[in-house]
Amino acid sequence: MIEMDCTCVQGHHSIPTEVIEVSEHALLKVPEILKDYHRIFMVADENTYAVAGKQVESLLAEAGMLSHTLVLPSPALPNAENIGKVLIEAGRDRDVFDINAFSLNPDYILAVGSGSINDTCRMVSYRLGLPYGVVGTAPSMDGYASVVAPLLNGNKKIIYNCTIARHIIIDLNVNAQAPYPLLLAGIGDMLAKYIAILDWEISRDRTGEYYCENIADMVLKATAQCVEASKGLENRDLEAIRSTSEGLILSGECIAFCGSSRPASGTEHMVGQTWEVMDVEEGKVPNLHGIEVGEATFVAIEMFRLLYNETDDAHLRSLIEKYLPAFDRIEALQKKLHLPFTVVDKDRFVEGILRGRTFRVRYTILQYLYDIGKLESYAERVFDIVMKKHFFGTFKEQFPDWEA
Repeated sequence: MIEMDCTCVQGHHSIPTEVIEVSEHALLKVPEILKDYHRIFMVADENTYAVAGKQVESLLAEAGMLSHTLVLPSPALPNAENIGKVLIEAGRDRDVFDINAFSLNPDYILAVGSGSINDTCRMVSYRLGLPYGVVGTAPSMDGYASVVAPLLNGNKKIIYNCTIARHIIIDLNVNAQAPYPLLLAGIGDMLAKYIAILDWEISRDRTGEYYCENIADMVLKATAQCVEASKGLENRDLEAIRSTSEGLILSGECIAFCGSSRPASGTEHMVGQTWEVMDVEEGKVPNLHGIEVGEATFVAIEMFRLLYNETDDAHLRSLIEKYLPAFDRIEALQKKLHLPFTVVDKDRFVEGILRGRTFRVRYTILQYLYDIGKLESYAERVFDIVMKKHFFGTFKEQFPDWEA
């Protein structure tokens, strides 16, 4: 268990995670880390099985700890169909059928993958009351230690509270070989935190929402760590991979400490996830979560800059002003990394912003602008600003050979 005392109204934060292992050759440590379990159900998809799952499966089988394995077709979206597959396959039938017996449940679920596989197993773990852990295959998102799972249910993306990983195992050599779009997605997910914390501060002051300064500071430190590490990602520098992975995990821990995704998710996630849902509604595979969120981060930044220049609210101006230097740093980083865009049609862009306000019940700049009657005009104005300043090419243009 990870614990810390705090000066906020909660007084103390804790999460049930027992081991966080981020190292070279961490795959070889899996049997020792999970030595207390003897019927491990391993879940991967075709891609993650090839890069890490096959080796982990062999190690667990050799140690006599493996119950069985499920390999989902790629791309294994975190949707009701795949959750159902994992749930159905979780129990192992006895060799001799007995009408009086139930399937043998495993004693542990091990996800091998990143966002989608992790979230799918997190939900099944929660529903079955079984502990789970994850062998991460890419530093592509901050959900490894999170308490929430954004799942596709029908044509909606719904945020569910679930269980927390007991063990998080990151092999730096595996993560360093992840496709570059996944590395960019991890940075995109972390750039969002400046917006998330600013939105949280505004909600604290305007609605009285709970706010923890210590958690907020931890998230911002993790973000700064990832921003600095991003300079070495293209060269797949192992220390850059380590710093990024650890920063993403720390962000997820803060979500768990808080009990909600509030410290790590604000306007940028609500807009980015709305664009994802719009793809699902049209029968398309949604773009990488972190890419969408990174794109929406620049949307939120320009909204805050406009508001800073136009509002007469001195307190609101002072809150935004604290984050302007961070916004400048992110803008400079975008010029170096060229984070790709996925939404370049103005109508779609604006629709994502307008619908994003109600993606979930959460007070952000979107609600503030809506309340003063300026959300739609800001959305249209920001499109022109973002396209001019930050657009370096669509995802497909930058990564024509990418396959989910």
